[in-house]
Amino acid sequence: MRKVIGIVGEGPTDYMVIKEVIDHITGEVNEYRRLQPEPDMAGRFGNGWKGVWRWCETNSDILDKVFHEVTPQLDLLVVQMDADVSRKEREVHCLCGLAECGDRPKNHPLKCVKAIDGRCPVMLPCGKHVQNSRGYEEHLEKLIRKWLGEHADKEDILITVPCDSTDAWIVAAYQDYDDVEKIENPWESVIARKKDYHGIRIPGKKKRASIYSQLLPRLCGQWESVVEQCYSARSFDDKVKRMLGAADLNLKG
Repeated sequence: MRKVIGIVGEGPTDYMVIKEVIDHITGEVNEYRRLQPEPDMAGRFGNGWKGVWRWCETNSDILDKVFHEVTPQLDLLVVQMDADVSRKEREVHCLCGLAECGDRPKNHPLKCVKAIDGRCPVMLPCGKHVQNSRGYEEHLEKLIRKWLGEHADKEDILITVPCDSTDAWIVAAYQDYDDVEKIENPWESVIARKKDYHGIRIPGKKKRASIYSQLLPRLCGQWESVVEQCYSARSFDDKVKRMLGAADLNLKG
């Protein structure tokens, strides 16, 4: 049975990946609501990982309204943040407490002047987090649950942390790597490194919906291979099947 699914993610191409993969896993053409970033990209929270953070904190006390005031009502809320945020963004490690900073108790990490000015004393990689896909996923999922507050454990909220990003899943669909999730910035380092990627023309480094519309059929067609190569894809696959009842559809996996 088709579901109504809201997606809070970093950007429009992540939205495309998530909804196409969910449809593939469930075998249904589901109905989607892009909650963050908003379709015009000029919403209250901005885009990217900071927009996800702001959306979660702002809506943490009204998640029931988010589910029930959308028409039709949501069956599932997906929150996505790429694992490269844990790898390279100091703000998400602010509360780890490994750096001396007198501003920590009085400033929100996203509003901290030191962070904005590039003077944040947090050193990366963070010594409190394992530097691999599972460590990144665990770190960010815990943070997202904290931002969402007491409703984060609702059975209809799915948190996904693709590693290093959703682009690693696409790379895994086209090529076999020993550890594809160790590739940093797979969009620039693999997909857009040349003007052509497996017969698909890549005009520059900017991510375009038109390019993803050509990449996604291969991602879905090779999804089982992607799941085998990527721990984060396997985790997402398991969650979708469990939360949307895809196991009852006699699908593989």
